[in-house]
Amino acid sequence: MCCSSGWDIPVEPAIEDRLRGALGQGELRRPSRAAGRDPFRQVSGLPHGARVVLRADEAGRCVFLDPERGRLCTIHRELGAPALASACRDFPRIVTLTPAGYSITLSHYCPTAAAHLFRDGPAMTVEVDPPAFPPDWPYEGLDARASVGPLLRPGVMMGWEAHGRWERHAVQTLARADLGPIQAIAALGGQAETARAWTPERGPFEPYLERCLGETPTPEEGTPPSSEECGRAWRLVAQCVPRGHPLPSPPASRTGSEGLGARPGAVHRWLAARAFASWLALQGEGLRTTVMGLRLALAVLIAELHRGGPGTEGGMDQTVLLEAIRRADLLLVHLADPAALARRLSRAERGAGSPTPAW
Repeated sequence: MCCSSGWDIPVEPAIEDRLRGALGQGELRRPSRAAGRDPFRQVSGLPHGARVVLRADEAGRCVFLDPERGRLCTIHRELGAPALASACRDFPRIVTLTPAGYSITLSHYCPTAAAHLFRDGPAMTVEVDPPAFPPDWPYEGLDARASVGPLLRPGVMMGWEAHGRWERHAVQTLARADLGPIQAIAALGGQAETARAWTPERGPFEPYLERCLGETPTPEEGTPPSSEECGRAWRLVAQCVPRGHPLPSPPASRTGSEGLGARPGAVHRWLAARAFASWLALQGEGLRTTVMGLRLALAVLIAELHRGGPGTEGGMDQTVLLEAIRRADLLLVHLADPAALARRLSRAERGAGSPTPAW
């Protein structure tokens, strides 16, 4: 999907030089679909000093994607992963670089990653140093290693250790079988509100946070987002897509969130992937914003489920849910400007009492 979605893939200067040299020396086959044109297209304002992007054909497919030999990447096949542009190398990984190391989650716009959400087991948890994600891989993403760290609320730092503890707790909460996704987010929201009420008079923050996380949530808590809220949530994210980028048409407005029951474990795993290694947690202005991001993600997913229509009798089937998850991540992770989305959601940090969604 990353090779055929029409995205501009920046090519870092060293990689561009490597590829041009390989093309000139015959190490890399010149793509026939480039039709005599330079397989690279010059674009200004690219990150990391890049001067060009990989050229795509009229259908939005990268010219190095070989449709005649298994729809595989010619660069990867003939030169190996080190010759790939960083965007190609990392997809579908979403990476946050912090003083504690690399935090990695996945984009489920990738069909393979999305299919993994529907597997039975293993238990959902944060994995440390998994073999499939070696520490010597040249990860790139949101580099927060020199930042002050995530905020508890505007003007109050949370600290990296406390942030890591919150992330693990969020994943554990979303893994609970006795809580539906709506109830799990509501439980996290209540604990976030208690945590962000900390003041120095209450003692060191880490023990205080631990007590907040130990509060037992009520399974009955949480109200399903209305059809209107889901539509507004989708439109808020769409407003954060930079001008000139392709944008899907808004989904139909219908009531109900029954599609979440097609495979509830998949929804829990997807929300956990949005809760971990979240750029929103670092670009937003507090813990309330991170929980609001989960509520927003769920509302966007329900909106996308409405686009899919009914599936099997008694609800929506797995295929409809999987495609809705993919479309939700396309909008939330790839099309929307994450900094712009963080600014919009951070409006929830204002005021006291139960937060009102920024949408």
